[in-house]
Amino acid sequence: MKQTSQTSPARKRGLIAAAAASAGLLFALSACGFDEQTLQPYTPADGVNVDVGSGPNGDPISSTIKVRGLMILAKSDTSGFLSATLVAEDNDSLTGVTGNVLNPDGSNGPALTVNLSSPVNVGGNSAVVLVDRAPITVTASSLPAGQDADLTLTFSNAGSESVKVPIIDGNNETYGTVSPSAPANPGS
Repeated sequence: MKQTSQTSPARKRGLIAAAAASAGLLFALSACGFDEQTLQPYTPADGVNVDVGSGPNGDPISSTIKVRGLMILAKSDTSGFLSATLVAEDNDSLTGVTGNVLNPDGSNGPALTVNLSSPVNVGGNSAVVLVDRAPITVTASSLPAGQDADLTLTFSNAGSESVKVPIIDGNNETYGTVSPSAPANPGS
């Protein structure tokens, strides 16, 4: 006589409960790790990144300017220059920069005087490196390295964006040799 195995109702309930618990555990564990530091975006540099020209929900618009590694390199206690790389798909121009130093408590400190000798043209997805052109000088009654500045960048098409920017010691080992200079060929 052939024997058939039949699963008892209690055993079936146990198997169903084990399968449900396994599925629940698998579901719970699948969400682990989504908030880990290594999965979070960050700028592995001293400067900050900002996109200028966003739509109402922060979505990029066609004239978005990507500003990468923006910082003030202070060469003295009262003067320095802007350093960053700008990229845009559509043609645009940086037409103004204003701002002030932020005190350690976050309050507004001295006003910045920013000398932008001519607009900085961007477009065509080509990178424009600010230290590879005539300097955008920044002066203030006090420009202390290690503090931040509140800058507002103004573009002719993309509009304006305010951003907190670090003031970096431009004489340290990393930046001591960085100095803005106009290109040898004025057409570049």
